[in-house]
Amino acid sequence: MQLYVYYRVADENVDAALIAFRKARVEAPIELLHRPEPDAEGRWTWMEIYPEGWGHREPQVAAAMAAWVVGARKVERFEMLG
Repeated sequence: MQLYVYYRVADENVDAALIAFRKARVEAPIELLHRPEPDAEGRWTWMEIYPEGWGHREPQVAAAMAAWVVGARKVERFEMLG
């Protein structure tokens, strides 16, 4: 099962949030993506992708990112088909 976590970060907090994510991720193969442009309020949508076997790290990353997230983190789980 893979985890996909998305949330928003205010434009003025992007640099600090990225540092926090990198420190929390350490060596884990968690990908971080963002939408190509911010929303109308200047917030960026970020997505963390946790490969199979790494979902246990999500609470640690969530705690590190809590100060920078606008609104809620949305966690979705997907399994491979076939």
